[in-house]
Amino acid sequence: PMSLSDRQIAEKDRCSTCHGSGWTWWSAEAQAEAQPPEKGRWVVCRACIGTGRTDQKGRKRQKPDEAPGD
Repeated sequence: PMSLSDRQIAEKDRCSTCHGSGWTWWSAEAQAEAQPPEKGRWVVCRACIGTGRTDQKGRKRQKPDEAPGD
């Protein structure tokens, strides 16, 4: 869910990698060589450089508070 301070991004303008959130969940399971092993964390979406938009315009989005699936 988007926070209220985040302006809604039109469906057509949304980054397809992060679905408009500007952040992607990096899980340590995918990176088994990480030492010490981490649970996972939010990382800025590289496709839209954190804006959530395909055109990479606008401000960086707020980092989500909770892990996905909560």
